Amino acid sequence: MVSEGRDRYSVWAMLGHVGWPLILGLAACTVFYAVVLPALGDSPLAQRYFTAHPVLYLETALFFIGLAALGLKLASLLGQLSVMRRTECFPGAVRPAPVERCSDLLDELHEWPSRFRRSCLGRRLQEALESVERKGAADGLEDELRYLSEQDEARQHESYALVRIVIWATPMLGFLGTVVGITQALGDLDPKLLATAMQTAMEGLMAGLYVAFDTTALALSLSMLLMFVQFLTERLEGQLLSLVDARVNEELIGRFETLGSTHDPHLATVQRMAREVVQSSEKLVARQVELWRASLDAAQQQWTTAAQEVAQQLRDALTAALGHSLSDFAVRMAQTESAAAEQAAQRWEQWQTVFSHNARIMQAQQQELSRQSELMVRITEATGDVIKLETALNQNLTVLAGAKHFEDTVMSLAAAIHLLNTRLGAPAAETRRIELTTGKAQGRAA
Repeated sequence: MVSEGRDRYSVWAMLGHVGWPLILGLAACTVFYAVVLPALGDSPLAQRYFTAHPVLYLETALFFIGLAALGLKLASLLGQLSVMRRTECFPGAVRPAPVERCSDLLDELHEWPSRFRRSCLGRRLQEALESVERKGAADGLEDELRYLSEQDEARQHESYALVRIVIWATPMLGFLGTVVGITQALGDLDPKLLATAMQTAMEGLMAGLYVAFDTTALALSLSMLLMFVQFLTERLEGQLLSLVDARVNEELIGRFETLGSTHDPHLATVQRMAREVVQSSEKLVARQVELWRASLDAAQQQWTTAAQEVAQQLRDALTAALGHSLSDFAVRMAQTESAAAEQAAQRWEQWQTVFSHNARIMQAQQQELSRQSELMVRITEATGDVIKLETALNQNLTVLAGAKHFEDTVMSLAAAIHLLNTRLGAPAAETRRIELTTGKAQGRAA
């Protein structure tokens, strides 16, 4: 995975150092000649220094290529500075830590964003940790960091190769334009015209020399501008590398345990022997743990088998006991049910007897009520007859009121009425009086 990352980084570096500057530089040059110069109009200065000779086009194209390379470099440096300010590498790590912790730090580093891993700080940390992991010791880490710093400086110097070539080639093109312009001017000089029209011949010669020296002037100007931008970019990258050196030293120096094997060669042998002893002990412990695990697994298997057998026996015993208990319970339930049925039958017979007796009593009561009703009917009829008799007596008394022997007749009638009331069962208090009136008085039975 590390080699794959390095290959990817090398391809990206090649594109960043050569491919992208050429593409962006040519695109910027095209925009300059297609948009910027037409916007300036027919400026004599612009036409003189940028379009008067083919060499001027080449110089302008080289300038934009170099400027694009420096622009990409500057953008990369600013991005790395931003990443360094916002990123804390290994917070909360224990110092000093065992060398075996290096693999964990590498795994943590691989989980960080690719933008950080492609930066100079991420690459330096990764290479340093890989060196510690490969050696298995942190001794000589300072020398390794110093070597990596020198590699970054050499890589920085190589990254400006295209810019240096452009800065070197641009004045060479200017000198070439000068030579070509002078040669062309001298070649176009006509001796006859020089002899006959000196002024015209000199004007043609001066025009050719103007073009020749203008190519050199433009080339030197563009080269100086590129050198100034390169100087600023190199200073910024130098500060970035210094910050990377300080940050890496702060993160890695003193982080891992060291035994000083660099200064004492015998200590390295002792350390190696101790490491082998520790590894052998770890293997023995692991083997013993495996044996214990196997023994525990076998014992657990035996316990499981015995528990299953005991559980089966308990299940069988419980099944038999429950079967016997359920049989006894069923017999007792049947006996209880039969006894309850007999008792219910007896109770039902008793209830039927009681119901029959009550029915006979109710029938007797009904007959008595019927007899009482008949008696009441007869009483009612007798009462009607008494009322009729009373009415007749009252009429008779009215007729006999003026007759002689009235009092005897009244006493006889009263005795007859009293006898009739006694037979009918009417109370004596309710006996109506019979009043007889003669002349002005009238007789009334009450």
